[in-house]
Amino acid sequence: MKKILKYIVPVVVLLATACSRHDALMYESDPRVCFYRGDDGYGQQDSILHSFFLVSDTQDRDTVWVELALMGFPADEPRAVNIVQTNKDAADAAVAGTHYVALDDPEVVNQIVIGAGQAVTKIPIILLRDISLKTEKKRLELTIEENAYFKPGIDADLNFMIQTTELAEKPGNWDDKASWKSYFGEWSSQKMWFIVNYLGLTEFEETYDTGYKTYLKLKAHSKLNEYNASHDEPLCNNPNKHHEEGEVCKDCVVFP
Repeated sequence: MKKILKYIVPVVVLLATACSRHDALMYESDPRVCFYRGDDGYGQQDSILHSFFLVSDTQDRDTVWVELALMGFPADEPRAVNIVQTNKDAADAAVAGTHYVALDDPEVVNQIVIGAGQAVTKIPIILLRDISLKTEKKRLELTIEENAYFKPGIDADLNFMIQTTELAEKPGNWDDKASWKSYFGEWSSQKMWFIVNYLGLTEFEETYDTGYKTYLKLKAHSKLNEYNASHDEPLCNNPNKHHEEGEVCKDCVVFP
């Protein structure tokens, strides 16, 4: 009997680390599941911040992967996990079918499982590129609820948040003396999008000489003129704004 216990205990301890809680109880007949948490700040934490900003304009969806961890013993067959959205009524809530593929959709429902023999797994959350993301950030707040296979795991690891947007983040050095503001003017998300896609500049924290920055400024004027001439609407900081014929754009993207 002592020999049997000698081999069972290490297995239980190993499974306990799946949820990164060394004091977690293991259940053989009462399995539970939680969102995986990395150790010491590494690996998955409690959220994912996603942006379509650097995703190709031709790509209308993107997949993020969320890790789940088993509390208990692996099984010989896949077991479904019941994950639900908790913030449906919030003003900034992501909407199923608009901002993400619903978790009960046939495209993903069979992938939201703890697979046979698995203690940790990754499930896909498919995010959709909706026009609202050009000006807003949407949140998908998730939790794990009981089903026929699993009960919820540790309270601290039952919630997960995914934020999605198409907005860009302002580089920390944009307003520095003799930095990007001197060449490109006031920062905006749409201006950032234009610079990345039409000037090919993606590394803003690097050090560039003034000659190269001056070249980029001249190129920005030229490319912006080409863009506005080839589109029905001038490039505007508010992508949802539509101008009447002859109307002066008061919020257009401009370079100094």
